[in-house]
Amino acid sequence: MKCRYLFLLIIPLLLNCPKKYAPKVEKIEAVYLSSLYEDIQREKPFLSGIKNLSGIKIGHINTDPPFMAILLGRLGFYELLNSTGIDFVIGDPIVFQVDNINYFFVPVSMGYAIKNYEGIRFAILCKNKDSLTIADEITITLVKQRSDVLWVIDKAMIDSPPMKIDFFIKDRGLSDTSMTAIEIEADTILLKKLQNFKNNFNNMLSRKIYLENKRLDEYVLSKIALSKDVNVILYPEYLFVDVIEKDSISLSEILNNVMCGLKFQKSVDMTKNEILEFNKEKKYKVWGKSIKTNQVLLPDNQGEYLFDLLAPIKEPGIY
Repeated sequence: MKCRYLFLLIIPLLLNCPKKYAPKVEKIEAVYLSSLYEDIQREKPFLSGIKNLSGIKIGHINTDPPFMAILLGRLGFYELLNSTGIDFVIGDPIVFQVDNINYFFVPVSMGYAIKNYEGIRFAILCKNKDSLTIADEITITLVKQRSDVLWVIDKAMIDSPPMKIDFFIKDRGLSDTSMTAIEIEADTILLKKLQNFKNNFNNMLSRKIYLENKRLDEYVLSKIALSKDVNVILYPEYLFVDVIEKDSISLSEILNNVMCGLKFQKSVDMTKNEILEFNKEKKYKVWGKSIKTNQVLLPDNQGEYLFDLLAPIKEPGIY
């Protein structure tokens, strides 16, 4: 049954872009899976059966915490998506670290992609902001010119539950919409692959790390200092979400309580005065005891992820 309420919601987001010739298509089907990470946690993920569905298939890889999306990629999830039939994947380019894909990657902030669907150039553009700059307006104009239909997905839409949306086309314009539940028949081989990936990933997240009778922040900083051979670490106050004192902690808890996506770089031979001068503007917290000449670890966007500095919590070959 046609959903008038959804139609009202989508009208402001769907921009129709007439071209010289009208495509002979009356309906464009879109299968929106929402979070692909949440999808693989289902007993029967939609990803296991969308390959045989008609239309455009879309999902996103935004995760909380964000660094989890990087771990998904390191374990091969984004290559695994090649076999699912997904067309568009929305996400942050910083965490999407893979090249060998057969689908369109759409940056979450004003990113777009265009796919030819039975003669119609169907575009999606992701808008995760409330106000647009002149450059943003130019981007939208360019995409409109290059496509027959443009669907703008905003912050509210990206977090919507999975659904199938039919866009009814008449005279190159949107005439109506309908929303229905997604129904699939799972591919048993693909389902097994997705279940195996989920189990391996969840087992990794649940692995326990013993804190050696230290608070979590002290444990993390001391392990980093040991692995990078430094005696001083400067770090932002928000590096640790909460103070945690317990015997052991899971990797999942570390991801939720430590900003593992921050990057650090080693700076050698800094004097105590140089550290103080450097920190006048930054106002970082200081771990360790300064001596005459110090080996210092500093926040640096060109450095290594904090997660990768925690060598003692990693197992060879997993990441």
